[in-house]
Order: sequence, then structure tokens, then C-alpha cells
Amino acid sequence: MRIKSREIAHALKPILPTTKSPPFNSYPASDVSASLRMRFTAKCRHILTWVVGQVEKLQGGSSQCDDTEFPYPVFENDLHITSLSGLEKSIEHMSFNNENDEEDIVKDFQPTLEKSILNGLQELYLSQTLCDAILVVEDKRFFCHKVILSSVSPYFRSMYTSCLKESEHGEVVLLDISACVMQTVLTFIYTGAISLTLDNAKEMFTTSSRLHIVPLQDLCARFFIKKLNTENCICIYQMAYRHNHVNLIKAALEYICWHFIALSGKEDFLYLDLEELANVLSSDKLMVPSELYVYCLACRWWEFHNTKHKSLPEELIRVIRFRLILPYELGEVKSGICDISCLQDPSSFQLRQGMYEERIICFDFQDKEGEILEDSDYHMDIYDLNSGEWTQLPSVRSRSNAKYVAIGRHLYMTGGSQEDVNFHYFVSNKLNMYDSELNEWMELPSMAEPRCSHGFLAYNQKLYAVGGCNDTTVTNSAECFNVQQNCWSKISNLPKPVNSFASTQLKGKLYLIGGDTTTSNSDLYHRGFLVYNTFTDAWSQFARNIVVSSAGAVALDNKVFVIGGYTPKIYYGKYGQMIRATSKCFCLNDQGQVCLDCPVPQLPKHLATAGVVLWKRRIYVLGGGDFESENYSNHIYYWTPGDSKWTECRELMPIEFGVIDFGCAMMQFPLKPFQSLISARRALGK
Repeated sequence: MRIKSREIAHALKPILPTTKSPPFNSYPASDVSASLRMRFTAKCRHILTWVVGQVEKLQGGSSQCDDTEFPYPVFENDLHITSLSGLEKSIEHMSFNNENDEEDIVKDFQPTLEKSILNGLQELYLSQTLCDAILVVEDKRFFCHKVILSSVSPYFRSMYTSCLKESEHGEVVLLDISACVMQTVLTFIYTGAISLTLDNAKEMFTTSSRLHIVPLQDLCARFFIKKLNTENCICIYQMAYRHNHVNLIKAALEYICWHFIALSGKEDFLYLDLEELANVLSSDKLMVPSELYVYCLACRWWEFHNTKHKSLPEELIRVIRFRLILPYELGEVKSGICDISCLQDPSSFQLRQGMYEERIICFDFQDKEGEILEDSDYHMDIYDLNSGEWTQLPSVRSRSNAKYVAIGRHLYMTGGSQEDVNFHYFVSNKLNMYDSELNEWMELPSMAEPRCSHGFLAYNQKLYAVGGCNDTTVTNSAECFNVQQNCWSKISNLPKPVNSFASTQLKGKLYLIGGDTTTSNSDLYHRGFLVYNTFTDAWSQFARNIVVSSAGAVALDNKVFVIGGYTPKIYYGKYGQMIRATSKCFCLNDQGQVCLDCPVPQLPKHLATAGVVLWKRRIYVLGGGDFESENYSNHIYYWTPGDSKWTECRELMPIEFGVIDFGCAMMQFPLKPFQSLISARRALGK
């Protein structure tokens, strides 16, 4: 039957308070969701407010309920009930003509609900109401609730659900925990609030580990990660290792590896146990230019712990990479421990992180179009930032507008355009990899779609090829190569087709700044930038007054720096209408806003399509120029945030008239003394 207001009121009356009711929207979300068990929307709220008003009239002594007009007549045909459950079901399945008006009240009330729960728990704890558990610490008794302790601690949950006497009586005696620490832990459990300092954080961490209170232990771990320094990192590592906190172990170990040389003389190392020390010395990330640093620390630790035995224990011999000890260093290795053939696998040869150096690698300096060349005619140019020297290494055939990205010692090249045997241009879908340790190239699985002038970025052992041009048009497709699985997979398309943009990676997000949306002569510039979230596979589009193409970009200090590029400003030169490269640079924060507090000085020249890389907090700009005016550069500039101007390097690029549109990346190369130790390394020039 059709429901009338009187029937609605009588149906709801049993679940409403007997005193005068407050407005509907003041009811806690828990009451709404639990009692009615229905999904509310904004219009449902108005309906129930009207219904409650009718009920209030009955509770106020009115003999009858007015049959006033139902607030949303469009729903009247949907409301056919014979009981309260019928009302619940009807409201749950109501449909609305205007979907934009829908609003989930449970979601609206969620913050209020969480706050109410926390406030309620705190009141129960402070007033000792409904307590059914007692924690005894240093003769002090803390009255608590089994269900609350069990909800945050598997330790208490196991205790209260077992056949132990604690389950029956609810009283637990905790030894080796101070009453002050226990009070702080309980305050955190009941309120979520805690104040961590260097004085109390260790006790909080160890106590939360013992009681299996993971949220508190993780909070302490994040506190320690922020406080890591050369004075405390070894002690924090030891604490994390003994309590098996993976994230804190990883952070402390990385800090130790990065500062290993400065830390190797500290006594804190001597107080690590054998397993803890072996874990440090086995790391590939140790920043040591010589394996003697590792060997000497192992010997010093062993002499501190054992004066009777001269030879190192097997656990340490296994992690010292004796094959990395150079011939002129062998004299410092003590006799009696050199027979390592039975303990170390020759095939497990691996350099430490400190045995590599970063260099700038450049491709396609020379114009080879239209020439018949052999594979041996192609090479890559390597710039040593420490010595300022340029060298050459063999390369695969270059491809115009290919893109490059490096992960450690591996350089990846994707796409680009090249000529076939009939001198017809085509866009490539190839993926090639160069290994600087083995000094060799190899071909990996190809992309699903050919592309050039695209974005090519790396994050978390994955390579992202996005946008660019295929053989016919600008594309909005994107794909991802998993380095460990050696395969490509499709990811979400860009919001719009775009190419020739600046791109960089910051905290797992890929930034695509500016670019063009067409390949025609009348280029349409993309205003603003796009951001891809690698965690959610989702793109965001930001409309900004940023109009630039063929610029460079790097990420530093949680910011994105955009360098040079072409702007849409048109002028008339000797070839008619032309666009102009710019010398302007700017900085964006991680929210996409231009950083006025971090000004970037203008480049010494108008430069587009330059090579832009980051090295030791310096932004380097190599080559570039202005294609329309045929003004190219062979200069190298660098700038460090905070400097007032760009600095010009003394060395020039090894090309007389400058270069634009070339490949450029920063990658790791083995230090020269170790190259001869790599048995599988391809000889130079082969």
C-alpha cells in the first residue's frame, strides 16, 4: 500500500527516543547505520528529517499526525511498506533522478564517528567504566578493557582468548616494563596521542615490539628514521635488527652503507653481534672504493671479540669479497685466510656501490642521416664530471628522438625514428639495454606501440614509456616495462595526446610538463602538465599558465625544475614565421605550484632540446640551442639551488658547432681499477 505520514511515524516510533528528539542530522552515524541498516543520501536525510518531525508531534502529545505533503513526491510510488523492515528496504533501493545530488551519509559522518569512538574510549578509560582487565606494572594497577587491548595487540588477544588464568581473571603482570612507559602506551591505545622524544622513543619501540602493538612500533620507527645521523645510526640499526622491524632495518642499513667510511672507525660497530655485522658487510650498497675497508673492519671486530683465534670466522669470510681486493692491496691481507675458493662462488662477483662512478652519457652527436654506415661507426660519448674528460664507447645504431633512462649500471633506450634500407623513415618500438659493467648492448622485448619524442622514466625497477608520436600521429597511449619480469604491460592512457614534453619522476609520480599536441607545422602547445601516479595507475591534469615544449626537467629537494625549451612566442625571421627558444627556467613544488621562494636564474643562452641531468645537487645543461635560428651550443653549464647564476664549465662538448635533439642520461660506470677484474667484461672497441 502507499505509505502515509502517520504510518511512517508509527513505524519509526519504536526506535526513536521517548523524550523529545533532536534534529535528525544530530544522530550519530552509528545509530543511523546500525539501527536502520540502510544507505542514506542527501535526499534521504531530508525525508527522515520530515519523518522525525511527524514523530515528534506524536510524542509531544498530538492526537494525530498531519498528512502534510511528502517532501519528495517523486519517491511516493517507491514507498510501499507494511513494516519497519519494509521501510528500510524501500529507502535502501530508492533511485534518484539527479545523480549529482547523491551523498553517502555514512561517509559524511565517518570523521565524526571516529572522533566519537576515540572520545568514548578515553572517557571509559579515565572513569574506569566497564573495565574487565587489570595490568600490573611495578605494583601499579592499570584498569583496562580486554576488547580494547585485544583489538590492537595480538599479545593480549592471545592471552585473553586462551585457557590461561589471565583469560579468566583478567589480571596480567608485566615484568621489565616501567609504570611510566605503560601509562604512555595505554594513553596511545585509548587516545591515539603520544609525544616521542629521543629519551623515550627507544623504550616505546621495545615495549610496543614486546606487546605486538604494531601501530605504536611503526610510529616509533618513523621517528627514528627522521632522526638518523652518524652518532646513532648503528645503535638504531642494532635495535631494529633485534626486534626485526623491516622498514627501520632497511633505512638504518642504507644510512650506514652511505656513510660507511666515516663510520668504520666507530666503536659502535664492535658491539654488534656476528649476524648483525655480517648483514652490514654483505650489502651491495656499501659506499667503499676498496674492499679493504670491509676487510679491516671485520678484522678489528674479530680481534675485539676473540684474542685466541687468528683466522676470521666463516660467516665473515663469506661476506668479504676478496676478489675485489686489488693486486697492490693483497699485501695488507693477513696470511691464513686467503684460501677462499670453498667459501665464495666465483660467479657471484658483484661490485659494491662505492666502486661505481656516475658519468654523463650522450648519443647521436654526429649527423649520420643519409649515410651508409656499419654498426662500428656508431658510438656514445661519455663525460667524466670529475676529470672533465670525454671518451667514446661503442653503441647500437642511433635513432633520432629516442629516449634514454638509467637504473644504476644499466642504460635503457626506447623508440626513436630511423631510416630503412630504402631511406624511408619509420618509428621504432625497440628497447635496448647497455650494461656498463659488461660493456655490452642487448635487445629486450619491444614496446607494444612504436613511439618517438615520448616520455621515458624509471621508478621502482619499472620503465614507463608514455605519449609521443607513432608513425602517423601524436598518441596518448602508455606502457610499462617490468625490469625484473622482463615484460611490457599497458597502463592507463594519458588524458590527451602529447609529445615533446619535459618529464621527470618525483616520489613515484611522473611529471609531464608542457609539450605539443600535434606534429603539424602549426604546433598546438599543451598548457599545464600531467601527473601519473604509479601506485594507483591514474593520471591527473593540471591547467597552469605553463606553455613550453622540448624543455628539460629534473627532480631535486621535493621539487621539479624545468629548464629552457621552446615557447609559443612567434617572431619573423629570415625563413618567415618562427618560434623561439627561451632562456627562462622555473621550479614547481610537488603540488604543481610555481615556487616563488626558489627562483631559478635564466640560462646564459636561449636553449631548447638540451641535455639536462642531475649530479650531486647540481643541474647540468649540455648543448641545446634554437632550431629555427640555427643557433646551437656546445657549452656545458651547471647550477646549484641557491646560486644566483649558472656556471660555465671549462670543457666543451666534443662537437664543433653545437648539438640539439641528442640523447643524454646519467649512469654508473665501474671505477677503472675494477674493470680489469670483471672477467665477462667486453674489451673496449669490440
